[in-house]
Amino acid sequence: MSHLLSIIAVTFNEERSIAKLQAAVGALKRPNSVEIETILVDGGSSDRTVEVAREAGFSQIEVLPNASIPVCRNAGLKVAKGDWIAYLDGDCEPSVEWLEQATFFLEREEKAILGWPAQPPEPMTWVQAAWNFHWAQKNPYREMRHGREVVVKEGFRLVTTRNMVLHRSVADQLNGFNEELTTGEDTDFAFRADQAGIPVWGVPELLVAHHGEPATLGAWFKQQLWHANRKSYRHISELSGGKIGGNAPRFTALYLTTAAIAILGLLAAASTQTCLYAGFILPWLALILGPAILLSLRAKTFRYLPALCILYATYGLARSVDLLGLHRAKPSWKSGATRRR
Repeated sequence: MSHLLSIIAVTFNEERSIAKLQAAVGALKRPNSVEIETILVDGGSSDRTVEVAREAGFSQIEVLPNASIPVCRNAGLKVAKGDWIAYLDGDCEPSVEWLEQATFFLEREEKAILGWPAQPPEPMTWVQAAWNFHWAQKNPYREMRHGREVVVKEGFRLVTTRNMVLHRSVADQLNGFNEELTTGEDTDFAFRADQAGIPVWGVPELLVAHHGEPATLGAWFKQQLWHANRKSYRHISELSGGKIGGNAPRFTALYLTTAAIAILGLLAAASTQTCLYAGFILPWLALILGPAILLSLRAKTFRYLPALCILYATYGLARSVDLLGLHRAKPSWKSGATRRR
């Protein structure tokens, strides 16, 4: 049976990367039964993204100035002709075996969503290496499906639109992406599929390089501000009856509480000139060290422990800023330009 895979890229100022994505798609090892179309949906780039994509040979190009990301994703679905759908970011490149790995599962499952966290290309900075380590150890639960190891339990946590492949019937059943969300629409989409009994699997061999992964701590902080979305967490929590979707908000609430206690303790220690109050910082340190040690023990290496502690402390700060309502504009963490949502 033949299949058409529609690869959809939602872009905003990606003129330096979009031709590389099209070239990577052209270099894929392609099973004889699979044809490919590439669709670019641009949200109003101010650079030459659209022109470069046209020159690179994208099959279809849609331009929706000021449209939100989920609106753009759904617009791509509307024009896509494929019975299989894939989402890749404009600054991503799939490995040459990516399509073969996806085809293996798509041909054997009636409905499914597949993906795996995109990885920074080598050489990685310390920020990229530590965060990639975090994702690699985030969900250790592997199960066998069709003779291959995949992450089944809470696999939706590992699948984002940087690297997502699915049957078209899944998108139709879910009525596409939630256009009320500014960010986190892909996690919401994958979670709703999981709740509907649709397999959402993390496939480790489904490799994609993400060239836009933040390389510095400052850029990473801005990315976490961008991804923070209380509305998305609340929606997932409501759908699960409070069982899922609360980890990030709970961590943020604990971060704020322990940070406030630590600051008060340090101020008291400074004013009374006694070290006793300095112990108030211990709950905050435990909150940061705890998950870093857990992942290090899981991987049987403490190589990334210091870097993870720095990232988790920065993550808590970014999410706290969002939780307190101090970052409502949601400017693009890549370009610094504010986009209408």
